[in-house]
Amino acid sequence: MQKERKHAQTQGATGFRTVDFVQRKSLCQIIYKKLEDIPVFSQEQYEEIVKKYPVLGQLYAALKEFHEIMFSKKPEKLGKWLEKMEKMDIPEISSFVEGTKKDIIAAQNSIAYEYNNGLAEGSVNKVKVIKRIMYGRNSFELLKAKVLLREKFYHQIN
Repeated sequence: MQKERKHAQTQGATGFRTVDFVQRKSLCQIIYKKLEDIPVFSQEQYEEIVKKYPVLGQLYAALKEFHEIMFSKKPEKLGKWLEKMEKMDIPEISSFVEGTKKDIIAAQNSIAYEYNNGLAEGSVNKVKVIKRIMYGRNSFELLKAKVLLREKFYHQIN
C-alpha cells in the first residue's frame, strides 16, 4: 500500500487524500492525561474524531467532569452527574451508574474525605499472594509464620 500511495502521489492522482491514523493507545491516553500532554495526538485530530464519532466526545467530556467532581470535595455534584449519565443510554455507563447508585453514600464519602482503605487493601493483597504461593502445602501456622517473617524482614530493611 505504501508503494501505491507513493506512486499515486508522484503521478498526481486526483482524489488522492492522505489520512492521519490515530492509534487506539493515543485515544486511551486522553482518559489519564490532558490533550496537550499527548505528543502524538493534536487538537485538530481530536476535533476530527469528535466530528466523526460524537459519542466519543461526549464520553471524554463526561470523564473530565467526573474527574473534576472527584477532586472538587463537593459530593452533592455526583447525583446530578449520575442522572446526566443515565440519559446517555450506553450499557457500560449505565452499569457504572447503577453500581454507584447502590452505594451512593460510600461514593460521596470518597469525594468528601481524603481517607481511604488503601493501606489495609495492600496488606490483604500481600497475604493473598503469600497464600497463593504456598498453595497445597499450607497450614494456618505456616502462613502466619511466613507473613510475620516477611513483615519483620521488611521493617529491618526500612
